[in-house]
Amino acid sequence: MALHSIFGEWKILGWAENLLNALKVEGATMAAAAEAAKLPELGMEMMSEGMLYIFVLWFTAMIVPAILPLLTEKKAWRWVTVIVGLVMTVLGIYDSISHMTMPGQIPLGLSGLIIGCIPGIVAVFLAFGWARATE
Repeated sequence: MALHSIFGEWKILGWAENLLNALKVEGATMAAAAEAAKLPELGMEMMSEGMLYIFVLWFTAMIVPAILPLLTEKKAWRWVTVIVGLVMTVLGIYDSISHMTMPGQIPLGLSGLIIGCIPGIVAVFLAFGWARATE
């Protein structure tokens, strides 16, 4: 979630693109490159209390089911991990697609798909195989 916000909302990808474009310009000066290399302001004003609660809730929803099977020998917790992982991945895909339909938020949606959803899908398949495995 944090990487998703850093790359999308805080425009780190746009910063890298501006820097590369400044370096490609014919007759580029060091001053122009240095101006383009300034990082965007990453103030905490973007982090509202509501967003902080969402981060904590999202993190808890992802980490608790992943840790519980490691602490217990009960196979039921493996299935809880699979189900919660599947739900979180589907919600992440929905969130990313919904961001991609909003003006100016396509980078945020794409970064969510790349950073969160692809690994989430792989993790769900691995967790499913782990839950089905006999010991």
